[in-house]
Amino acid sequence: MKKIILALTLFAVPLAGCSAVEEVGRSVNYTSDAVAYINDASQWAQDLPQMAQDAATDPQAQEQLKQELDQVQQRASEFAQSEVPEFAQGIHQQLTGYNETLNTQIDEIQQRIEAGEFTPELLQNSQVMQTIQDIQGLMDQVQQLGQ
Repeated sequence: MKKIILALTLFAVPLAGCSAVEEVGRSVNYTSDAVAYINDASQWAQDLPQMAQDAATDPQAQEQLKQELDQVQQRASEFAQSEVPEFAQGIHQQLTGYNETLNTQIDEIQQRIEAGEFTPELLQNSQVMQTIQDIQGLMDQVQQLGQ
């Protein structure tokens, strides 16, 4: 009986270690993904205003803006599908909430582009830039997850 208990214990210890290593791996992966996503948002904040200015007078630039907005939505959707470790659930919910808001706002802008009603002020006066800033504001919290 002692041999069976010893064998089970020896077998279970490596398994417990593996799950701990897997959890650390998931945590590192999630934190890296979240930081990359927030960095993408920072890039959008820099690029979108100029793209909107260009799109006001250039149909080709308007098409590029539409494609960029599609990519923003795609990236937000991909991030929402990330595997989230237990300890990061709260921050992930915040980020996905911002993503949902961002997607709705982008849909509205794209409808206005399609209707021929786009002006640079439309983007500037929308909440898109504020939502992107909200996403950026979570960077410190995400970086703390990795520590």
